[in-house]
Amino acid sequence: MGFQLTYDIWKYQSFKKLFFAGFLTSISRWFEFLTFSIISWELTGNAAIVGYIMTARFVALAITGIFFSVNGRLYSGQKIMILFTGGCGIFCSLVFISFYLNANIQLVGLFIISSLSGSLWSVDFSFRRRMLGDSLPEYLIPTGVSIDVLSTHATRLIGPFLGGIILTYFYSQFIFLFLSFLYFLSTYLIFYEKDHNKNSKKTNSYLGSLKDVLFEISKKPNLINVISLTPLFNIFGLPFLSLIGILIIEKFSFNAFDVGLIVSLEGLGALIGGIVISAFPPKNKLVPFCVSLLLLFVFICFISLNNNSLLLIFLLFFAGFVTSTYSALQSSIVYLSTTPKLRSSTFSFLTIAIGSGALGSFNIAFMANFYTTEYLTLIMGLEGIIFFLLLVVSLNMKFTLSKQVKDAINNNKPVLALESTIISSGMPFPQNIQFQNKAEKIYIAGGEPFYMKAVQKFCQQLSQHRRRFPVGYRHLRPQSRR
Repeated sequence: MGFQLTYDIWKYQSFKKLFFAGFLTSISRWFEFLTFSIISWELTGNAAIVGYIMTARFVALAITGIFFSVNGRLYSGQKIMILFTGGCGIFCSLVFISFYLNANIQLVGLFIISSLSGSLWSVDFSFRRRMLGDSLPEYLIPTGVSIDVLSTHATRLIGPFLGGIILTYFYSQFIFLFLSFLYFLSTYLIFYEKDHNKNSKKTNSYLGSLKDVLFEISKKPNLINVISLTPLFNIFGLPFLSLIGILIIEKFSFNAFDVGLIVSLEGLGALIGGIVISAFPPKNKLVPFCVSLLLLFVFICFISLNNNSLLLIFLLFFAGFVTSTYSALQSSIVYLSTTPKLRSSTFSFLTIAIGSGALGSFNIAFMANFYTTEYLTLIMGLEGIIFFLLLVVSLNMKFTLSKQVKDAINNNKPVLALESTIISSGMPFPQNIQFQNKAEKIYIAGGEPFYMKAVQKFCQQLSQHRRRFPVGYRHLRPQSRR
């Protein structure tokens, strides 16, 4: 059944174009992570510059996320994607041409391209992923999202490997030529894809729309947990990817090709981790989400202290494995916890949390003046572990027990686990969720003496839904789409 769903997905032309557009921009992103850090290191010999370039990327990502978190539904995803991918392609071309005009703007170019790429990262989260889901029928959306997330992990293998090859066998300017090619090809794929979910009329003020998004998030403890923990990964985890190339060069004196090959093993671990999490998705996604984040910080500490090249390969592989688990579960939790109407806005809000990586990059830039890359990496890992433990304790105190459960414990009453999901499993979305909420409200309002009345109401509503959606599951049948 799972393989059949994967096969059916590729029948939808819109999905294929949006998928490969994201695939190309993702290659560009991980390509830049390695090559920009090595180029800036070779130009200046200063790790702080690497941190400043990363800061520019995350600041742009956060600013773009702030804007589209509220106004995302008012714009065409197609036009926004074309604007940013095309802009990245044009500027990469200009930097490439400047090499032949003897214009010494390499560092300036790195800063600007990083900023544009950061904004594109936010736009990809907010628009392309939503358009990707809209291009598929309901029953194929989970599979489509999983495949898209999996492709992102695959690019973490491809991007650094290609970066190592170009840095070793070609001149530095060809990096920008290669990037411009990827961005222009991505722009072409998106050019004919319309965003059918555009809301052309502004229905609310900026503050009113922000209130709607915040209210949506506040109702979902899982969303609060994910958005609260996401900055930890981007402040203490993701900047590690910009330091790993420098760390390997300093410790083992490898050339650019070797560095690219070794760093790509982190991407291989991410790819395998993505395959595993897609094949065996956990029921409780929040727990493995938290565990994978903690393990990443532990692996970063071990990588910084390690002096064995073989052990380094092993540690990078498993660092990539837990990173992909983290990111796949992050996207799944956010996607499944939000309504379609506010999905783009919520993903944009998530990019604000991702944009907090600017603090991590600035932290690197500051500490690079006092510590070697080895100790700098170790400090980032230890900071991640400490802040993770503090935040998890805080979130656990706030969200573990509901009001009803606390009341039952304090008054020595039995705790009812109402498995309304079992009763509503044959209903299509969103009727199944609505029915679950109704069932639980009926029981909570009526109390124990009215349990049988609640059951009767369950059965009545269930029979109504069964008549509307008879055996055959018409809602699961593929619909004809372009």
